[in-house]
Amino acid sequence: MLGSPIEHSKSPVMHRAAYAALDVPITYDRLELNIDQAEQFISSLDQRYGTTQHLAGFSVTMPLKSTLVPYMRNVSQRVAQLGVLNTVVFDRDGVPSGYNTDVDGIRRALTLEEPAAGSGASIGILGAGGTASAAIAAAAETGMDTVVLYVRNPQKAQESLEVAQQYGLAAQVKMLTDFPQHVQSHRAVVSTLPAGAADGLAEHLPQHGLPPVLDVVYEPWPTVLAARWQATGATVASGLDMLLHQGVEQVKLFTQKLLGDPEATDWQTVTAHMATALGLAAH
Repeated sequence: MLGSPIEHSKSPVMHRAAYAALDVPITYDRLELNIDQAEQFISSLDQRYGTTQHLAGFSVTMPLKSTLVPYMRNVSQRVAQLGVLNTVVFDRDGVPSGYNTDVDGIRRALTLEEPAAGSGASIGILGAGGTASAAIAAAAETGMDTVVLYVRNPQKAQESLEVAQQYGLAAQVKMLTDFPQHVQSHRAVVSTLPAGAADGLAEHLPQHGLPPVLDVVYEPWPTVLAARWQATGATVASGLDMLLHQGVEQVKLFTQKLLGDPEATDWQTVTAHMATALGLAAH
């Protein structure tokens, strides 16, 4: 796992549970790495690991999600459109490819697997950072056609607007304080704000008719926003739910060189082991 800071990340315990369940010889460790160290690290991979053919890959978190993209030999369509990755996979020849499984994490945390019924379905996104871009991709892949970004500073939403345009989605920017009056119009909501940043919105939410929400925070949990949402009986997913589901997709990518027939793998059981390791109920 690459990024900084990562000492409190829950990814290692989740991944190790998966590889134990699969009985594959993959070790998963943390490596603190910042942007200034990235080029030297990539150039020293063969020296550090003997050969990249021995590497399954890397999970990548902030601040490296865009930094490592130029070092990839190949990238998935998602990475090409978003400009960010969270997974690096080395093939049998040691060639690196970049993927983004954060989109899967958002879709599955919100159970957005079926295309939106009819036109006009929208997603509401609180914030406009890298996770917001993944949420835009999730909306596009599930047939929505509109993105509404709720932000404190509209000028900081430009990059997310460009991502929405790449996916052919209509996009609007509204002030964060406008969110409670529009929340019921969305098919789903993703809050990408840090812990506490959305607390002030909670008391203004309607008491019924809220769509499913993913609040990407997982400590402390529940956030004030999530607790208010839960009190209405609406569906609430946490950052741990997103972490779990994006992690399952990473495990599939990291084990593809070792599993003879990935389709024959009982991924439901593997997912359950990973969920248990994270302290989540069985998925």
